[in-house]
Amino acid sequence: MGLVDTLSLSYEELACYTNNFCESNYLGHFQFGKFYRGKIECAERTQYVLMKIWEVSKIYIYKRGDNELRLMDEVILPRHERVTNHPGMAKLYGYCFEGDHLGVVYDFKPFVSLFNLIPEAGFTWLQRIKVALEFASLLKFLHAVKCSSYKPFIVRNLDCTHLVLDEDYIPKLCDFGLITGGIFPDRTIYTGHHVLGSYGYIDCSTIFSGVFSDKQDVYAFGTIFLSLISKSVYTEEDRQNSAPCRVVWAWESFYADDDSETEVKKPKFSLVHQSLVAESDYDPADGHKITMLAMECTDNDVSVRPTMKQVVRSLLKLKVVKKNADFFGVNKVLRSCENGGFLTNYNSFQN
Repeated sequence: MGLVDTLSLSYEELACYTNNFCESNYLGHFQFGKFYRGKIECAERTQYVLMKIWEVSKIYIYKRGDNELRLMDEVILPRHERVTNHPGMAKLYGYCFEGDHLGVVYDFKPFVSLFNLIPEAGFTWLQRIKVALEFASLLKFLHAVKCSSYKPFIVRNLDCTHLVLDEDYIPKLCDFGLITGGIFPDRTIYTGHHVLGSYGYIDCSTIFSGVFSDKQDVYAFGTIFLSLISKSVYTEEDRQNSAPCRVVWAWESFYADDDSETEVKKPKFSLVHQSLVAESDYDPADGHKITMLAMECTDNDVSVRPTMKQVVRSLLKLKVVKKNADFFGVNKVLRSCENGGFLTNYNSFQN
């Protein structure tokens, strides 16, 4: 199966790339470790990279050998020819497997973790919708069945901390620790993957069924989308204090809006943060549509949830996207998920 070449790196090299993992290069955490910015000094140029270091988790179930299994998955998927061409997939530069030191190096210049950026005032409405559209196109690409010998990829542990943005606000998926389908075996018999997902993003309506579905990723996308529009994320402090996750908060807000429980009687219901509503690029016609799309993605009734293909279609219909098609790079987005096939040119979509 066509794999792109990658490098075996020493832990000493990882330390060199990150200035001994200094605090100024610390980018943020992920489910099972930490991200760092790094740079590789070459004679011709400086290459900027993202460093990912696994650690023994203190809040998730951990068994000896788990991180080694995750490293194996990570060395295979980001350099497999079936996924390397999508702009939302981080490209693997090298890996480290040296005793207890486990890490991978991704070949792109990281800007910021989505988890850290979401609450920031400088993260504009246009940038948030661009992240949502780019991320949705990636999931649509992964969920599409490319040939009869492969099942759709299902990521299963999508999380704001697992998305790192480059300087163009393109979200890169940087963790594949629970992925199933595609080139991977049936995870129901893969004993190393006993973690159910990330706290705050777990789809409780399907997770205990033992059946993996792309609708679990749709649920997690909806959760991340709610965070993007509400400028809030689910933190470890929230978990310790048993605070409601974004989905619970959203549905409680929906039912508390008035005595009605139906969308049709709530045409103005929106969870978009007021500071985003005040931005000049915000269109009032989008707020309700975006909110209800996120709600549909997180509905307890799995049959109500859209596919990621439908999500991308809905995002492309937003007024903010139509008015700023060049900013969003819409035709590029369409090409990046074209293997899932539904559009080749945005002009045909606007009619």
